[in-house]
Amino acid sequence: MQCTAGLSLVTAGGLGALVSTVGVGPWALVLLSALVAAAGSVASTVFDWHPSGPLFLLFAFGTVSAVPATTADVPVALAVSAASAALAVVIGNVGAVARRTPWTAAPPLRRVPGYVDPLRYLLVTVLAGGAATAAGIGHPWWAMVAAVAPLSVSGRDHQAVRAAHRIVGTVLGLLTAAPLLLLGLDPVSLVLVVVVLQVVTELVVGRNYGIAMLFITPMALLMGQLGSSQDAVGLLLDRGVETLLGVVVALAVIVVEHGRASSATHPRERA
Repeated sequence: MQCTAGLSLVTAGGLGALVSTVGVGPWALVLLSALVAAAGSVASTVFDWHPSGPLFLLFAFGTVSAVPATTADVPVALAVSAASAALAVVIGNVGAVARRTPWTAAPPLRRVPGYVDPLRYLLVTVLAGGAATAAGIGHPWWAMVAAVAPLSVSGRDHQAVRAAHRIVGTVLGLLTAAPLLLLGLDPVSLVLVVVVLQVVTELVVGRNYGIAMLFITPMALLMGQLGSSQDAVGLLLDRGVETLLGVVVALAVIVVEHGRASSATHPRERA
């Protein structure tokens, strides 16, 4: 699972760098991001990723594709991300090697993917990214990621809770991010702060997604500053508005889908 997830992330980042060198327009980026989300959904199902869904692939592709790049940057992006993924896999298995835990072969195909989930991710990504692009907001991939996040869990109620956590956690996370952005940290300090935020995120995300957003939000914003420094106030505003936009799109799709499912299941009662 770690290897397939790592390979997929490297691929998504490499594609983002390649797309950046071509210089496609914002609408083409929305469509490409939707295809990445759909493909990531299939990969997540096939290889049984935990956490599930294409959120991280979409974030990797969207973030990298938004940074201006040249052809020479593509192999650099692939090398850096591949080395990072390999390091993560090694660290993730040090304990098993130290304990001499026997390796158990797993079948490469865990589950057969259907077409509903990829189409659902494709739809919310196009709607959220399209709305953000049409509104002229500077970071449309944030709206796409926010739309994808609630769909990463199963069940209407769980999805609604995840959507609420995304909104409330992001708003509170912006309050955490504001002083860090306004400090104007140098690159080394930024990296150290991101490391701390990442560690805390991993400690709490499995227990409460909303609380994890308090740390995910500033971490995402600071990581963006590493690529190219941007106005702090504009970043905070874009993050809040696009998160709300993406979550509203996700909730609308969830409600419509649930309504159609109820109509198909209980036609006589509804009549």
